[in-house]
Parts: sequence; structure tokens; C-alpha cells
Amino acid sequence: MIGWILLAAMTISDAGSDVLLSHGTKQVAQASDLRRWDILGIVARAVQNVNLVGAAILAAVHFGVFIALLSLWDLSLVIPLGALDYALVTIAARYLLGETVRPMRWAGVALIVAGVAMTSLT
Repeated sequence: MIGWILLAAMTISDAGSDVLLSHGTKQVAQASDLRRWDILGIVARAVQNVNLVGAAILAAVHFGVFIALLSLWDLSLVIPLGALDYALVTIAARYLLGETVRPMRWAGVALIVAGVAMTSLT
């Protein structure tokens, strides 16, 4: 039971980190900033951005939970089950970030979820 709770925490924290990272990056830097080599300015804005700081915190949570989960389950099970992150990120990108997700991408996500389901049965 604890393994499944840890898996949910790992997957949700990873997806949350990815979404916050994407949103925060768009707030902090544009492609033109990178062409001007304004790296120090980007870093200064990044450490003050709530979304990027939140992304870093969730990434740390993900890593800690991942380590705990590896103490319970085999790596060959944890990594495929963790792929549920792809589904959560795609859903969040569509509905929270307003990204366009085309049918072929949804089909790919469905295949990933089917693969995760097959892995969980072993």
C-alpha cells in the first residue's frame, strides 16, 4: 500500500515540477534573452520566480520519494510506472498551460498508459 502512495507522490511531484518549470521559464526568459547572452539576468530573475522555486522544491520531493520507492520496489518496475508522469504532464499542459495537444500526441499518451498498466500487472 505504501508503495502505491509513494508512486502517486513521485508521479504528481514530477508532473507538478515539469508544469511549474515550463510556466516559470516562459515568465523569466524569452529566446531573445538567450541570444543576447543575458545569462546572469536570467539566473537573477529565475531565483526570484515563484514557479521556478516551486519547480525546484517539487523536483527535490520527487527525488526523495523516488529513493524511498526504490527501497521497496525494483527499478525495473518503478521507472515504467513513473511514466504516468507523461500522461499527467500532457493533461496539465493542455488544461493548465493552454497548450494545443493534437490527437496523435493523445494517442501516444494512451499507449504510454497502456504500457504502464501492463507493467503493473507483473
